[in-house]
Amino acid sequence: MQCPRCNHHHTQKIGLSRHKRQRWMCMGCHRTFGDKDLRLIDPKTKALALAMYAEGIAARKIERLLHVSHNAVLGWVRKEVAGKALQAPTAKDLAVIEADEMWSYVGSKNSPSGCGGQ
Repeated sequence: MQCPRCNHHHTQKIGLSRHKRQRWMCMGCHRTFGDKDLRLIDPKTKALALAMYAEGIAARKIERLLHVSHNAVLGWVRKEVAGKALQAPTAKDLAVIEADEMWSYVGSKNSPSGCGGQ
C-alpha cells in the first residue's frame, strides 16, 4: 500500500473503519487512509442525474433509478446553478427587459434552490 499524500511505501495496518474497511497508516507522514474513497461517484452518473433533473424528474426518482442519494443529487444541482440562477442579465444580452416586484423577492431568498436551505 502506498500513501496518497507522500507516496511513501512503508505503511502499516491499523484496524478497520466503522464500515469494516481496512485502514492504513503511513509511517512517513503518519496520515491514516483507506483503500479507496467509496463516496466517489462516476462523472457520467453525475451528468446523467443532472440531465434527468433538468428534464423534470424528481430527485427521489433519480435516487431509485441511479442508486445515488437524493441529497447528493440536490447538492450537485446546487453546485451547478450556484451563481447562475439569480444573476442579473447584462445589457448587451437583452434588448428588452421586463421587471416586476417578484425579482426583489426572489433575489432576497437565502437559498436559490433546494428544499428548506439556510
